[in-house]
Amino acid sequence: MQRTMKPALLILILLFFAPQSAMVCCQETTEEVASFNLQAYTPARVLISYAYTSGFDVVNVSSMGKSLYKIMSGPTSIEFTAQDIDQYTFTVVIRYEAVVAQSLQIAVFSSTYAPQGMQLNVKGNIVQIKFALTVTKEPQYPSAQEVAEQVVRQVGDQLNDFRSQTTDILNAQTQNIETQWIIVVFNMLVSVAFIIIIVFWIYPTLKTLKREGEFR
Repeated sequence: MQRTMKPALLILILLFFAPQSAMVCCQETTEEVASFNLQAYTPARVLISYAYTSGFDVVNVSSMGKSLYKIMSGPTSIEFTAQDIDQYTFTVVIRYEAVVAQSLQIAVFSSTYAPQGMQLNVKGNIVQIKFALTVTKEPQYPSAQEVAEQVVRQVGDQLNDFRSQTTDILNAQTQNIETQWIIVVFNMLVSVAFIIIIVFWIYPTLKTLKREGEFR
């Protein structure tokens, strides 16, 4: 009789603990909330805020190069800071002993710009969030004074070019006028010389020939 009771008692014990084990397994659910592709200027920060828990971690952290980054984690928030220009990937894992419904807050800080905020409504006891963060250099735009100085320089250069072109044109015109005056003076000298030849050589010669013809 005792030998028959031992297997039956063992079966009852297994049946008693089996539902509890099944219940625990059912509670171990993992919910991957989302994957984010973020862009920011250096230095960049990503702050994830969540309900209080003692189970938090940042895993699968990688970058394209040997960049400088820093991770600060605590029971209510995780902060990822990137100082170098690069592409970073990391996964935030948050665990609870029971299913928790909450709104996760994600803030992205980019250089000196105001942070961009996002909100995620989740429900689960294990939450995973994957991040891909691309950090670039902030573009530099000229100030109003630099723009004004550049405009002044451009206007000055254009005025100098205009003066140079005007001077070349005047010099060319002056050379043309000098050439024209040389031609006029030359023509005048030729005309005067021709007149002198007519008066002092051709005219006396014709007069002499005319006299000789009269004597004949």
